[in-house]
Amino acid sequence: MGRLFRRVVRTARRPRRGTGATTVRSAGGKQYRVVAVDEAKDTEFADPPRKWGRVGVMAGAWAIALALGAWVAPGFAASGNPENQDPRDEAATDADGAALRYLRYGSNEDLDRAESALCEDASPEVAPEDLDAIRQAYAEEFGGITDIDVNAGDPVPSTEGISIAGTVSYIAQGNRRQEDFLVTVQETNGTYCVSNATQAEEAGPTEPEATGEPVDPKEIARGLMQAVVLHQDPAAAAEFQCAPASYSGITPEELDAAITEWASTNGETDGAIDSTKSAETSESSVTAFDIQITLAGDLNVESFVFTVGVQGDCVSSIDGGEELMEPAGN
Repeated sequence: MGRLFRRVVRTARRPRRGTGATTVRSAGGKQYRVVAVDEAKDTEFADPPRKWGRVGVMAGAWAIALALGAWVAPGFAASGNPENQDPRDEAATDADGAALRYLRYGSNEDLDRAESALCEDASPEVAPEDLDAIRQAYAEEFGGITDIDVNAGDPVPSTEGISIAGTVSYIAQGNRRQEDFLVTVQETNGTYCVSNATQAEEAGPTEPEATGEPVDPKEIARGLMQAVVLHQDPAAAAEFQCAPASYSGITPEELDAAITEWASTNGETDGAIDSTKSAETSESSVTAFDIQITLAGDLNVESFVFTVGVQGDCVSSIDGGEELMEPAGN
């Protein structure tokens, strides 16, 4: 009976379905089950095939982007402007700016920028080196300069361009001195440059001191003209004048009246002594000088030349300046 039951059980067992597996035995007696791979099912979630041409293009684009970033970024980091141009190097867009640029940089030891404010081929009477020399003189006197202050008046059209009166103040602890300049500016296509600059003579008449030293005729001539042109003080000018018996030509009072008449037409006026040059004279006892003055008013700027004769220690004559004197009735 038992044998029959075991036979029945064996015959009742269902054979296993084939799985495609194969059993292999190693040399050591171990058995391994090898299962075949369903390639269609396994490749359903595999990585897509790579297109190497597209990969190369993307890599090149990233390389270009990184290179551009390395070139542009430093410029923006420096100033926000790829060109990184210093505003101090930009051309002046008005006459005031050109005049202030020239005086400020020339007086602040920035001579290259003062030179760049000049017109091409300009040869100013007061060059950037002269402005620097004035600063150095005050620095030696004060023991150093702590600040420079520059101011400019209103632009005035003239026959030579645009005239602007400027003042440079040299400042140190407890000290402040200033120098006056007349700057001529030219305009071309909306940009402005400096064509000339002159320095006003020192204020106040300089009387010869009784030191026994020889009198300088040039200083006597300049002293009289300064008293009238700079200070409108004909009484002080008369101290440089010879006695009426030995004097001829325009008197200090007449010159002062002519300047007052000119100012009544051209507005508030500042006077300056531009230059003093030796002049010829037919009298051997007289030393003559051609002195050019400039009157700068609200509406006009004009220059006039007077011939001043000095005999001994006083002014013996004043002639010239017809354009100024004739309207005054002289």
